[in-house]
Amino acid sequence: MAVAHGTDRDLVRAHKAAIDEHLREISMPFSYTNVFWGGRSEIKPSEIAPAAYAEWCRSTGLDPDSMRDE
Repeated sequence: MAVAHGTDRDLVRAHKAAIDEHLREISMPFSYTNVFWGGRSEIKPSEIAPAAYAEWCRSTGLDPDSMRDE
């Protein structure tokens, strides 16, 4: 997940486009990106897929268990 904060809509959209392009260049799959304006946006626990993240970590050679708090 990436978060960019800003007050210039065009600049934030340019950063979002750069992030999306980078993900494509490194072949990291994603299905959704968005820009939120105003208010407060929070990710709900139901939107997080821990198993998918752990699988991605393993596919890149990272041990997801090594990132857990002890």
